[in-house]
This record gives sequence, structure tokens and C-alpha cells, in this order.
Amino acid sequence: MLSFFKSNNPSIVTFYIIYLVLFRLIFFFTIPQTDFVFQHHEPLSNLLFGFLKIKSLNFGIMSLSLGAVLCFMQALFINNIVNENKMLPKKNYLAGAVFIIFASFFKEGLLLSPASLALTFLILCSARIFALIRKEKSYGDIFDIGFLAAVAALFYFPCIIFVLFAYIGIATVRPFKLREWLGVLTGFLAPFLLVFTYYFWNDRTSEMFLSIANIHAEGWLLGIDLSAPDKIVIVTLAACTAASLVLLPSALYSSLIQVRKFSNTLILFIVLSAVAMLLQQSIRLSHFVLFSLPLAIFVAMILMHIKRNWIPEVIHLILILFVLSMQFLPLFNII
Repeated sequence: MLSFFKSNNPSIVTFYIIYLVLFRLIFFFTIPQTDFVFQHHEPLSNLLFGFLKIKSLNFGIMSLSLGAVLCFMQALFINNIVNENKMLPKKNYLAGAVFIIFASFFKEGLLLSPASLALTFLILCSARIFALIRKEKSYGDIFDIGFLAAVAALFYFPCIIFVLFAYIGIATVRPFKLREWLGVLTGFLAPFLLVFTYYFWNDRTSEMFLSIANIHAEGWLLGIDLSAPDKIVIVTLAACTAASLVLLPSALYSSLIQVRKFSNTLILFIVLSAVAMLLQQSIRLSHFVLFSLPLAIFVAMILMHIKRNWIPEVIHLILILFVLSMQFLPLFNII
């Protein structure tokens, strides 16, 4: 099955749709819990989800459908990043398939959420950073990198830390230029200036910081109430991340220097995703969707590097069965 994704046939994307439907079958048997998205007060999240709630007769179905469409687009974006930057020996659709699997680890990741929306802009931000290695002057892209990081933060506040990803990412692929670093800062501040203008015009500047930082309760890191399946999935995701980082050097041994630079940037992405958890008042499992981007690329690189074809197939099957079992077994009180 995995061999299909290793080809460069555009029709392979139909399997993406099959995966997206397969991982959402659980919601034929249980009602999606979507209330958590309305506890986000970040300006763009508040605007979008408020609009969808008014326009949608059944927000759960709407959230599932839009979440699937968004995940499909993200998978295509990630494939484009991998193929355009020659991060794998040949063009294929493997990274996108792996991304869909990791993005489906948690039920919250199957829904449209502030974290999944923010991830979209971080994917685009990563693409801009990687493209810089092939360009001499690209002040437009430099501005976009800061701008996209800011938009991600306005959907999901913990992503504000990814301004470091923008700066360190640029430093990894290009020599230091003060003009470019100021361009990132300008792009990052531009969306916040627009938000400030909106709050100022509506005489709500005192609410702006509370909204952007999603501060809605006393205390920090609240709501940590994990079920047994949640704990198993978190441990498994951590194990996959650790295994990927351990096996990555062997996959990079014969890679281009630029691919090694990209990999260092994605390792930073993992670190920042972990640190970003500390920037939310209420812990949400949807946060873990941020790990899907670097893990998808790293695991795809590792699977392509393994010479025995049956090993990647087994790993692929185990990941799919794991996701499905963590979704369905709790219905039978087995976990």
C-alpha cells in the first residue's frame, strides 16, 4: 500500500481522501466535541468560529467537513515543500499521506480548530523559509514569513513563539542581513497593527491583549484531564518523535547540504511546538497537530531510506491500526 505513495502519479491524492474519510468514521458512532473551539478568543479564531456557528445548522458536521478539506490542502502543501526542495530521492506523495495519519492521532485534530488553522500558515511560512536558499533578493518572501507567523498567532496564540522559527530559520539558510531581519519584524507586526486599529476604532483596546493571548480564566495550564487513550496516544506520539530524531541522521547521510539545513529548521519546529504548550491557559489536545508537519517529513525521509520494502509497509499499517484502535476501542470500554 505504501508503495503507491512513493510514485509521482497525481491520482494518488485520491487515497488521501480515503484516509480522511477512514479516520473520521468514528464520528458515525459518537458526537464530535466542538465546544473547545469557542473557548478561543484570539481575534481571527473568534471571528471565524463565531461566523460558522451562526451560519451552520450543525456545527459538528461543518467542523468535520472543513477540517477534512483543510487537512487535505495541508497534505498537498507539505508534499509540494518536500518535492520542490528535493528532500526525498524522487518526487512522490508519501509525506502527505504520513501527515494525514499523524494529524489524525487525536480526535480534536480531525476537527477544524484554531491550532489546525494556525498550522496552515506555519506550513506556508516554512515553504517561504526553505525557498530562500534558492533566491538572492526576496524581500517580499521575507515580509511574508513574519506576516504568516503573526497570522498563525492571531488564530492560536501559542504560535506567537514561532517568530523565533522565522528568525532562526532564515539564519539557517541565509547569511545575516539586517534589512532582511527588519523585514521579518515588519511583517510580523503588520497584522497586530491592523488588529490594534480595529480594537481602537471600537474603543476596546483594553480587551486586545486578553483576546490575543486567549486569557479567559485565573491560572495557567488548566483543564489537564487526560483519559487512558489520550495518555497512550501522547506517549506514542512522543515515542515516534524521539525515534524519528534518532533515525534521522542515517537518512540524511547522503542528502544535500540544503536538506540538512531544512531538517535542522524542522527540529527547531518540534522544540517550539513543545514549548508553545506552556503558552495556553487551557490545555487542548488539538495542540499536538502542530507536530504533524515535522514528523510527516522526517518519517517520510526515514521510510524512503529503509531498503527492505516490507518494513515501511509494516510501519505504515501499524500507524493506521493504532489511530483506528485508539478511536474505536474506548467505545467498547476496552481502554
